[in-house]
Amino acid sequence: MHILVIGAGSIGERHLRNFLRVDGVRCSFAEKNSARREEISGLYDAQTAFRNWEDADLADFDGVVLCTPTDTHVPLVSQLIDSGMGVLSEKPIATHPEGVAKLMEKVRKTSARVGVAFCLRHHPIFAEMRERLLQGDFGEVRTAFSFDSQYWPDHRPFWPPQYAMSRETGGGAIPDHLVHKINILEWFFGGVESVSAFQRHISLPDIPTEDLGTVTLRFAAGQVAVLSNCMYQRNHHSQLELVGEKATARQILGSDRLQIYRPDKAAWETGRDRFDDRDEMFLRQAEHFIACLRGEAEPRCTVEEAARTLQVVLAAIRSSDRDSGFVNCG
Repeated sequence: MHILVIGAGSIGERHLRNFLRVDGVRCSFAEKNSARREEISGLYDAQTAFRNWEDADLADFDGVVLCTPTDTHVPLVSQLIDSGMGVLSEKPIATHPEGVAKLMEKVRKTSARVGVAFCLRHHPIFAEMRERLLQGDFGEVRTAFSFDSQYWPDHRPFWPPQYAMSRETGGGAIPDHLVHKINILEWFFGGVESVSAFQRHISLPDIPTEDLGTVTLRFAAGQVAVLSNCMYQRNHHSQLELVGEKATARQILGSDRLQIYRPDKAAWETGRDRFDDRDEMFLRQAEHFIACLRGEAEPRCTVEEAARTLQVVLAAIRSSDRDSGFVNCG
C-alpha cells in the first residue's frame, strides 16, 4: 500500500515514521516548507516529497493521512473523498460546526473510509481500561478524574506552533489538549449531556491562546468527569482515574500497565497490556487504518463521533467565555 501524508510537522513526522514501520506500506509526503521537506526526506525512506499535495497523482495512493491545521480538515477531507481516497484526519475534525454535517452525509453516502486520529483510542492501557469497564470489572463507574501537564515549549520541535496562535486554527487548552480526554471518555461512557469549563492564557509568552484549562462533563448515562490540563507546568504528568464501586482504575504516566485498586485486598494490582513507547499507539493506529483501507476493520473514531466531541468542545468554550456555568452539548 502507498500512503500520502499531508503535512510534515511534528505530528506528520510521527505518522510518517510509524506508517513506514507497517509491513508492505510505502509512504510519500507533502510539505510546503522547503527546509522541513528536505529535512524529512533525509530522515526517512519516503517515495516522493511533494511541495503541494495537489501535485501528487492520487491514483497512485491507497489512502491519505491529513496533518494540516484544524480549520482545513473538513474541506480537505471532503475533497479527498471526492477523489476516492480513504482518509485518516488529525484531530479535531474542525474548529467550528460549519460543514461538518455535510461531511458526515458525504461519508455515509459514499461509504468512504474516513477516521479521525484520536490516538488514545489505540493506547493499549486505555483500550484495556475500556474493555474492563464494559465487562463490569470495576462495578458501576460514575466518576472520572484526569490531569495532564507538560512544559509545552519542550514538547514541540517547532515552538511556537503556528496553529496555536489562534482559536480559528485550533489553538487553546481545551480544543487542542483536553479534547483527547473528552473523546476517550465519550468512548468509555457515551454522549456528554452538558459541560462547565474554564480556560485562560496564564503563562506561556509565545502564544496568545489558552494554556490552562479545566472541564466538568455530565454524561447522559449519569457519569461525571473532571478534567484539567496545564501546558506550562515544568514536570510532565498524565493521569486518568475511573472510580467504580468495586475498584478504582488508573492510568498514570511512568507506569507501563493499567493499575487497579481492589478494596477487598486494600492493594493495587497491575493490568494485562504493556505500554512502553508513545510511538506504539501511533503504530497501532497506522496498522488499524491500513486494515480499514482493506475493508478488514471500521474506523476507531468516526467522523460522526468526532463531530460529537466537537460539540462538547464548542460548548466548553462557550461556558468558559461566559461565566463557566453548565452549557448543553446538544
